[in-house]
Amino acid sequence: MIRWQAAVAVAFLAGCAGNSTSTDGTTPSPETTKPGPTAPSGESGLMYQPSPTAAYRIERHDSLTLQYPGGAVQQQVRDRIAFVHVTVGTASGGAAYPLIIVLDSLQAWENGQPVDSAAAAKGTKWTGTLGADGALSQLQADRGGTLSDELSGRLRFLFPRLPAGGVRNGMEWADSSEYKLVADAFPGAEKQATTYHATKGAGSEKGIRLESTGTYTRTGSRQQADQSLEMTATGTRHGVHEIGNGGAIVSAQGNDSGDMTITVPAVGQTVPVKQTGSYSIAPASPR
Repeated sequence: MIRWQAAVAVAFLAGCAGNSTSTDGTTPSPETTKPGPTAPSGESGLMYQPSPTAAYRIERHDSLTLQYPGGAVQQQVRDRIAFVHVTVGTASGGAAYPLIIVLDSLQAWENGQPVDSAAAAKGTKWTGTLGADGALSQLQADRGGTLSDELSGRLRFLFPRLPAGGVRNGMEWADSSEYKLVADAFPGAEKQATTYHATKGAGSEKGIRLESTGTYTRTGSRQQADQSLEMTATGTRHGVHEIGNGGAIVSAQGNDSGDMTITVPAVGQTVPVKQTGSYSIAPASPR
């Protein structure tokens, strides 16, 4: 039992560090969503629109507590800081806009130690389309890699979903979607359901402030040290986004927490994991 615990610990921690996780080398596929509410006839609200290139700092912190059979407990702390620049282009008809996101730099730490492979992710470029309501389609990276794949799943936080016809002060709506992603070192799929409430924005932008509460379920699997590892997870999320009158994110912050189970089918054992995390998005100078 002790040898099995050690093997799983090494496999999981090595995968989180991004040094030896086996993935299929593909970028997460487009998300699928259910149609949101439509603004009242004759009225229009704030929506996403073409905008000049904007630079953002995306910061993410995660803490995982692994509880092994026999009572042993292990802590895993991960920190990520990504600098990206985002360009939303113009398109005829205005139904969807060409989207380009480029990773200017990435800093990554595992338990306070820098991850050397972070430098290799620099320059990763994602292309796709952005709907006026925030729907992302065909978002693809020009290269694969554990850390860049991990970041792919977080780029959607730059564009919270809006109701068809735009958002106005006082509106509430719900959104649900399903998409592929890499999370906690596991390639997999996630389903989420989120409720939004809009109020007037603060500061000089005077746009819209979105408060959100949601839930998620996630599944994934990967190979590590010739063993198959499977993961299931459920949790909750809370977030606040400030969207300017120009239809671009001004800032955002949020947190999530959940329960995850890692299973090693070959030996019929499981490791429960408690997860907590937080993120923030803020304007930044390109790096």
